[in-house]
Amino acid sequence: MSSNKTRVGLVIGLLVISLLLIVTMIFAFWSYKQMKDYKNNTDQKVSAAIKTANAVQKQQLETQFADQQKSPLKTYSGPSQYGSIKISYPKTWSAYIIEQVNNTNLPVDVYCYPDFVPGVSLNNINYSLRFQIVGDSYNSVLNQYSSSISKGTLRATPYIPDQVKGATVGVRLDGQLGQNKNGSMIILSVRDKVLKIWTEDNTKIDDFNNYILKNLSYLP
Repeated sequence: MSSNKTRVGLVIGLLVISLLLIVTMIFAFWSYKQMKDYKNNTDQKVSAAIKTANAVQKQQLETQFADQQKSPLKTYSGPSQYGSIKISYPKTWSAYIIEQVNNTNLPVDVYCYPDFVPGVSLNNINYSLRFQIVGDSYNSVLNQYSSSISKGTLRATPYIPDQVKGATVGVRLDGQLGQNKNGSMIILSVRDKVLKIWTEDNTKIDDFNNYILKNLSYLP
C-alpha cells in the first residue's frame, strides 16, 4: 500500500516538475523573442518615437504661433447711448459692422470671420463671432430659445461678465443655436436693450471664452 502511495507521489512530483519546466521554457522562448525583436528593431522604434515627439512639438509650436498672431486684439466700441459696449476679438479676424443708431430695433449688427467676412446674406456660413444690440426685451429674446432649452439641444447657465460692475445676470447658451450652427451665446440686458454675443463655430469656443468674453465691457 505504501509503495503505491510512493509511486503516485513520484508521478505527481514528476508532472509538477515537467509543467514547471515547460512554463520555464515557454517564458525563456518569449523573452528571447522579445530581446531579439528589440535588438533587430531598435533603430525603427527610436525613429518612430522621435517622429511622434517631433509631431507633438510641431503641433504645440503651431498652436503657440497661431495664438501669438491673434494679438494685439482689435476692439469694437459701440454707441454711447447703448452702453458704450466694447468687444475685443483676434486681429486675424475681419469685421463687417452695421451701425444704424436711429434704428431702435437693431442699432448694431456685427459679423466677424478670419481674414475676410463672407457674404452676410449667406445662411451656410458659421461665423466666428456675431454680436447684436437689439430692441426686444430680455425675456422675449430668451423665449426664442426656450424650445431648444426644453429639448436639451441647448444648455442654459447664468452668466455675469467679469469686467462689468453692477451688471444684471444674463444667460449663456451652449449647443445647437440654429440649423447646422453649434456654438455658444451670451444674452445680457444692457439698459433698455439686449446684447447678444455668440459664435456659430465650435472650433472658435476657446477664442470666444479667452478673448471675447474675458474682455467684454459696457456701462450698465
